[in-house]
Amino acid sequence: MSDENTPDPDQHDGWGAVPSVASIRGTQETPAAAQNAQAGQATQSMQSAQYAPTASRAPRRKLRRGQLVGIIAGSTAVVLLLVAGVVGFSVGSATHSADRPVRAFLDDLTAGKVTDALDAAGIDRTKSDVLLTDAAYAKATAKVTGYRVAATRTDGDTATVRAYLRQAGRDVAATFTLDKTGTDWGVFSVWELQAPELGSVDVSVRGPSGASVQVAGTSTKTPKDGTVGLRALPGTYAVTYDGGKWTKATGGSAVVGGFGGSTSTPVQMTATLTNAGDQAAKRAVDAWVDGCIASNDAAPAGCSFYAYGENPAYTYTNEKWTLESRPTVAVGSWTTNGWLVSTTTFGRATFTADIAGAGGTGTATAGPLNVNASGYITGFSSSGATFRSAVGNGSSDTGS
Repeated sequence: MSDENTPDPDQHDGWGAVPSVASIRGTQETPAAAQNAQAGQATQSMQSAQYAPTASRAPRRKLRRGQLVGIIAGSTAVVLLLVAGVVGFSVGSATHSADRPVRAFLDDLTAGKVTDALDAAGIDRTKSDVLLTDAAYAKATAKVTGYRVAATRTDGDTATVRAYLRQAGRDVAATFTLDKTGTDWGVFSVWELQAPELGSVDVSVRGPSGASVQVAGTSTKTPKDGTVGLRALPGTYAVTYDGGKWTKATGGSAVVGGFGGSTSTPVQMTATLTNAGDQAAKRAVDAWVDGCIASNDAAPAGCSFYAYGENPAYTYTNEKWTLESRPTVAVGSWTTNGWLVSTTTFGRATFTADIAGAGGTGTATAGPLNVNASGYITGFSSSGATFRSAVGNGSSDTGS
């Protein structure tokens, strides 16, 4: 009989030890057999885990070919749109840059398209702008043959473009101003080139007013003061004097460098007489002398000689002048009054008249008197020269 109060070492909390499965089933396994059984169970578990389908993941469905092509095409279209947008913005920015109108203007100018260039720049022309034509510019030399834009600066609605023009083998600086006139598509600024200030060809002729000159093959006439200024594009312009058969002058050339109101060094020409002009001038002097001699007045108006001392007690009839010798003259250079005519040798003239009075009848005489033919050749016409005396009745030469 056992003592129930004695603790059993195999019991815990009053329960006995649980027997092994083998002891319950009544089977006995060796330790090796038990290990083999455990290993087999483990292998089977691994195989089952390897081949058993996952219950939580649905099978993957393959995309149809049309769907795949559509996705690829859509992606490509998006990329192309992005590229086109970038390219379009770049092209739009370039075509709307502030220097674009300047380049267009200079491209036309270097190509000799003067009318197109002036229209693009908004340069108005008048009838006096005889050099602002394609024909006149074609005859100029040392024109603009190229250019390069150095810098472009924008300040609000105003842009400034600095460029260098290639002219006569050197670079000439030029500055152009543009105004913003609006936008295209609300993005790109629209710039308008402001008319650049043109240079001018200045010509001065020391000769009669209305002298005809040729500039780059184009004819123009000088006003009363003998000077003329013609607006011109950059270049060198040949200037010649057109005096016909009566007068001549040595021409020259005018250089207009770039823009900005550049004025050329004035081409100064002094008109002199050709041989035909000199002979015509002397014939005009002779005609003046002949006119004075033809007078029946003792004091011919506007002539350099006269007779005086008439006696009021007598009546004078059959009054006349007789030229005994003509004056010799020389025609000099141009003055403000005309080509100076100097008397190198005085002529001689006498005056005669029939008289009658209380003392009887007779002949009165005066002279010989000096005939001074100093004066000026003031101009020419188709019939010849025009002479104006510089000395009045009995006065001396006054000069020019």
